[in-house]
Amino acid sequence: MQNTHEVAQAVAPESKIIYVDNDPLVLTHARALLFNTTDEGVTTYIDSDFHNPEQIISDARNTLNFTQPITVMFMGVLGHARTYDDMTRIVRTVMDAVPSGSHLVLCDGTTDSQAYVTLCEEYAKSGGVPYHPRTQDEIHAAFDGFELVEPGFVPITAWRPEPTQARVSRPIAAYGGVARKP
Repeated sequence: MQNTHEVAQAVAPESKIIYVDNDPLVLTHARALLFNTTDEGVTTYIDSDFHNPEQIISDARNTLNFTQPITVMFMGVLGHARTYDDMTRIVRTVMDAVPSGSHLVLCDGTTDSQAYVTLCEEYAKSGGVPYHPRTQDEIHAAFDGFELVEPGFVPITAWRPEPTQARVSRPIAAYGGVARKP
């Protein structure tokens, strides 16, 4: 499996990718393994908590051109937002900062499976940063005001599977989509 910057720079060598995290282990990994795959591209990271989106935007302006469309990816992380209001504030703050034509890619765990909800509760008891599964409606609301790309807001297993890949017979407790900012 390839990292985001490897995929992006293989398609568009000039791509600039910024990862954001504040976990010391993840940052050690980033320092060791995140490097450009092309001479034209940039791959870097910001040491920040996503609960501080204003700082992330400020730091990202050092690398990204905020007059050109930007893709923002929240992949399985917004369950770590303390509340639903925090989740929507984070997404809105970041997406308000990027120009028209930018994209939001977002997926997260849902409350559709009691087994998954219980797993998240047990994980929190272990001392890990709590993960709060949201309802499908709550995750879908993060896309309000944006134009969803086909196939829309769906279980992540239904998002553009390879033609030769067998479809999963039942959805998993994770939904998401891709949307364009008008």
